[in-house]
Amino acid sequence: MSDTQKSKNNIIRFLKKNLRNRNILVFLVFFIIAAFLWFLNAINKEYTTDLSLPYKIENLPQNMSLAEDTDDELLINLSGHGYNLLREEIERIKLPLIIDIKSKKSPIKIYNNPNNSTQSFILTKDLYKRVKKRFGDNIHLVKISPDTLFLSVTQTYSKKLKVTPKITYAIEKDYIINGDIVTKPDSITVYGDKSIIDTLNAIYTESTQLGTIGKYKIHQLNIKPINNIRYSKTRVLIDIPLEKYTETYLRIPVQAINCPDNLKIRLLPSTVDVSFKVPLSIYEEITINDFTAIVDFNDIQNQEAEVKVNCAKPELIITAVSPISVKTLPTQTENTND
Repeated sequence: MSDTQKSKNNIIRFLKKNLRNRNILVFLVFFIIAAFLWFLNAINKEYTTDLSLPYKIENLPQNMSLAEDTDDELLINLSGHGYNLLREEIERIKLPLIIDIKSKKSPIKIYNNPNNSTQSFILTKDLYKRVKKRFGDNIHLVKISPDTLFLSVTQTYSKKLKVTPKITYAIEKDYIINGDIVTKPDSITVYGDKSIIDTLNAIYTESTQLGTIGKYKIHQLNIKPINNIRYSKTRVLIDIPLEKYTETYLRIPVQAINCPDNLKIRLLPSTVDVSFKVPLSIYEEITINDFTAIVDFNDIQNQEAEVKVNCAKPELIITAVSPISVKTLPTQTENTND
């Protein structure tokens, strides 16, 4: 047996032996009560402490960005009862301070740096009311550090680009896509450095797994972020035109193409049954004229050729063709003189 295991066993035997002693149990109970009362007394006192508060700046002007050397946390000096400060320390990570530059209620002023045309700044004293509201009336806000948040002013270019959704999904049974997927808006404006903007031909959404879709066909997608690029919108909606369908078939005549002038092709059989899925809204409109079934003379092998079926309506999905090939019986035509 190892020395570590022996030590553990000795400790366990010691605890079992002494916990049977009533005096020790009484001592432990009073010790826990005293510790709890001491804790209550301690958190009821007034304290002054520093707290790191994460923040996020929203709605900056398009030609501005947060300077790279600017921290993403404010150092807040607070005073108050211990239990209030303890609560804030626990919850601070969950609740970052949102600094909305274009807030209608209390917009934040941006100052130009007279000594540096590529730099602006925000005074954190202007955030006092927002931070005070964040902590409530039971905590006194003493100081906010740093006193200045610097913003980099850059020459920003813009370009309007088409949004391409990147989605994967399965379609619920008895539903079919009837039309094109619509993105709303279909284009957004991007802002950033010219060297980056010039390389972009489209904007993509984040890859999204929609699962099985059916009745609910409108989905919200996030635009995939690009470093140092900002968007006029960060989310788009896509409308997938789903519709219930039925499955049916039509008997379509088969035609031969690319036949030499002196040959005539007889096909056995001369028709094929084409099974297809059709949205209910256009079911009554479908005729055999929406389909073409052909065999190519150049594909004939051993007097047999595969039937190729095309449909003029993209809403239809062909599921089966029967038979998939036909016999070809070429016969030579007679020349007649006028």
